[in-house]
Amino acid sequence: MVRALLLVLVFFVLEPGNAAHAQQDRSIVLILDASGSMNAKLPGGGTRIDAAKAAVGQFLAKLDTNTRIAYRVYGHQSPTKARDCRDTQLMVGFAPAGQNRGAILAKTDAIRAQGYTPITHVLELAAADVRNEPGRHVVVLISDGKETCEGDPCAAAKALAEADASLVVHTIGFNVDVAARYQLQCVAKVARGTYSDAAGAADLGAKLGEAAARAPPPQPPQTKTTLTIVTPKPGKLQIRNADAQRDHTVTDAATGKEYPKMSAFRSVIDLPAGVYNVTFGPTVWKSVEVRAGETTVLDPGIIEIKNAAPSGHKVLDWETGNEIGAISQFASQLTVLPSTFSVKFGGAEWRNVEVKAGERKVLNPAVIAVKGASSAGHDVFAEDGTLVGKVSQFASQIPVPPGKYTIEVGGQKVPLDLAEGQVMEINLK
Repeated sequence: MVRALLLVLVFFVLEPGNAAHAQQDRSIVLILDASGSMNAKLPGGGTRIDAAKAAVGQFLAKLDTNTRIAYRVYGHQSPTKARDCRDTQLMVGFAPAGQNRGAILAKTDAIRAQGYTPITHVLELAAADVRNEPGRHVVVLISDGKETCEGDPCAAAKALAEADASLVVHTIGFNVDVAARYQLQCVAKVARGTYSDAAGAADLGAKLGEAAARAPPPQPPQTKTTLTIVTPKPGKLQIRNADAQRDHTVTDAATGKEYPKMSAFRSVIDLPAGVYNVTFGPTVWKSVEVRAGETTVLDPGIIEIKNAAPSGHKVLDWETGNEIGAISQFASQLTVLPSTFSVKFGGAEWRNVEVKAGERKVLNPAVIAVKGASSAGHDVFAEDGTLVGKVSQFASQIPVPPGKYTIEVGGQKVPLDLAEGQVMEINLK
């Protein structure tokens, strides 16, 4: 879910040189994502939420004072552990930008990023916020991650666009993974908008400037003199490196209808053109668009652990902390959505494990091996004092992430500084 700047802004920026009338023929809902992933650090310094707040200020400075705007925020009221999928609030109601700027900036300064990412729910509320406002109803969604709640953003955007002929949704992916990019591209396509990528804070500002130059799409004709009916052709869905241990359930995102399961032995199926959800264990690759006569390819990654413990290692979504699978000595790899993960090693955690599309990410932990261990065992602690695990006469070695540890031997705490792949043999006499 980066995983999740999950910054979501719903707005449209116009360049200073454009006519004031062009800015006044639309109503804008500005939505700021304050989910927990927004606290992630940017390579150039600062956090994603810092960059988002700056972008709000830049946007308001360029906006014509007569353009009607409202301001909605989500993820700011509940911590991530609460898993609150209704955490959103309309902070400032509709009024001309000249009246709302001060209130929006003040609300923005006070926001603290912490919660979940209910994109589908927020899109539905934003469309309702703007539905009865004058002019075009424009939404620009800037996100650093994917949906962390129920629902499919693309299916929701399609339904909203069909219900409101004036609705346009543009999306910008800010340091997003492949699964999040699929969602954002799909949302823009079905809601008359466009998608673009942004790699950093400066790039985000540039992409907003590009969005400013886009004219609203022309209104569809209201009458037809001819009618052409084309027999729908199926498309194909393919999964590369499909999971050898678990089937992949495929469902229509709008209706919930299930289609034949996919697996390592059935990695390609025919589907009607539409938007689908595909399971990868307990996680779901959402907003997968299948087009008539074309093949849509999902390219998941694989996490593998060398010297994995018999008891196993839980693999967690980095943003939500939800378990998405496990790896052990007996099943040493796991097929995952391209994203970022944490992997548990007893009481220790290997953080920020980024897996790209089609990548086999091999974790090569250090190993603490004790010869002559007692039957009662010897505790191993992480640098912060967390109990990682125990080595004993019956389990004489444990894998751990690279880092600093201590092991208790005969009342002594012996320090260990371990590199990736290092085997530390300790002989007790």
